[in-house]
Amino acid sequence: MKKTIVFALVLMCSILTFAQKAEYIETFVANKYEPEWYKEQAEAWQKIVDENPKDQWAWRNLFRATNYYEQFTGGWGENQDESKTADIIRKMEATLPDSYVLNLCKCRFCLTTDEAAKRGDNIPRAIELMPDDICPEDLDYLMIRLWITDPENPKIKDMCTRTYQNKYYPTRIMHYNYNMLQCLPPNALYFSNGDLDTTPMKVLQEALGIRTDVNIINISFLYTESFKNMLYKKLNIKPLDVNWQDYGQYGEEWLKHYEADIIMHLIKESKRPAYFSPGTPIATILNKDSIYNEGLILKYSPKQYDNFAVAMRNVKEVYNLEYLAEPDLVYDSWQTSAQMDLNHVTLLSNLISKFRKKGDTAAAEHLHNILSKCVERSATSPEQKAEFEGMLKEQAENK
Repeated sequence: MKKTIVFALVLMCSILTFAQKAEYIETFVANKYEPEWYKEQAEAWQKIVDENPKDQWAWRNLFRATNYYEQFTGGWGENQDESKTADIIRKMEATLPDSYVLNLCKCRFCLTTDEAAKRGDNIPRAIELMPDDICPEDLDYLMIRLWITDPENPKIKDMCTRTYQNKYYPTRIMHYNYNMLQCLPPNALYFSNGDLDTTPMKVLQEALGIRTDVNIINISFLYTESFKNMLYKKLNIKPLDVNWQDYGQYGEEWLKHYEADIIMHLIKESKRPAYFSPGTPIATILNKDSIYNEGLILKYSPKQYDNFAVAMRNVKEVYNLEYLAEPDLVYDSWQTSAQMDLNHVTLLSNLISKFRKKGDTAAAEHLHNILSKCVERSATSPEQKAEFEGMLKEQAENK
């Protein structure tokens, strides 16, 4: 009986120790956990903060864990200033005033009464105070914030270069963005509303000087006057005189109309070829009949044309897809990386039958082989594997 009690106590201590171990809180885009995990991490980091109130790294992770937990559970409520995340901001203001970590965290969450933070004054201050050993994720985040608020700041290039040198983005995500960037025509406009198909592109441009002629436009940036004005200046077009308050007539749909008006103004006035990331048009009110798939990207065109010919040329002459078929290639372990690989299957599988109908069986078999190996390596469940294998089988049998 005594041995059983001792064993139970040891097991309990082991479980408690494991549950309370503080871990680096990374962006959920890389790896997302259940809300309870973030809650436990907040408790673990709180203990470290209590032991060393000047530990900025501990404060950073305490903030992220708490913020994510409340974000995923609706914990902010009707008044975010009453949330636990807001309490951490206030405690940092008292313990570490005007510190790097305080300004960093205010980039992500600020009190509604904090006018300086709402203006974004904390962004350049966080960059000014950032340590030499800054976490690669935080460096990348601050670069994005600077890109939005001060898009012509020369520090962006240096921060992109450091992000690239840190190998922050997984190899497969960089490959994906490289392929998209390379198939765009000169001076194109590229629109996206996602992070993983815009920022890595910017990093490639600034760090390696690849396709700097392409104008990368994250649609969410269009709410910032500085970013819009930079575009108007760079494209040499007149500004569009609109304000989001003018769209009240559209009710809950006002956002889509506001975005669409700015996007179409940029396209028509600049007279430049316009392209979108695959998921972007779905979130807008753009005329879907004017959107054509050219492989990994979509082109806006008021006139019909043979977009499949362009897509097939991209597959044969532009894209580097060989890495998708390398089963022993080791990648960084972002959860989203596998999905980026599988995007190729969704976007390119229909070209297998197109190649076959054109009589190019070699290209059809080569693409089918690459995408099949991609599914084999990247599918995260038997159900997902079956779904994508079925997609490929349908195309292979389509004559």
